[in-house]
Amino acid sequence: MILVDPIRWHPSGEWCHMVSDESVEELHEFAAKIGLKRKSFQSVSRPHYDLRPSTRRLAVSMGAEEVGMRDLVRRAVR
Repeated sequence: MILVDPIRWHPSGEWCHMVSDESVEELHEFAAKIGLKRKSFQSVSRPHYDLRPSTRRLAVSMGAEEVGMRDLVRRAVR
């Protein structure tokens, strides 16, 4: 399952995290479906992509599950 946490404000703007609770391959496949490039992937700590609000909306419309930050961290593939 692809998971996204709530949008938060950071010095670089508003964004959230997108992870998979199954595999990094699932995460990359979903990211490609919503138009993200592989160079946006971050493997530090937990594998994830950062999403801006519009991309988060697209991810949710395509089936990503909205979860809280703690749930995302607990369920994310390491």
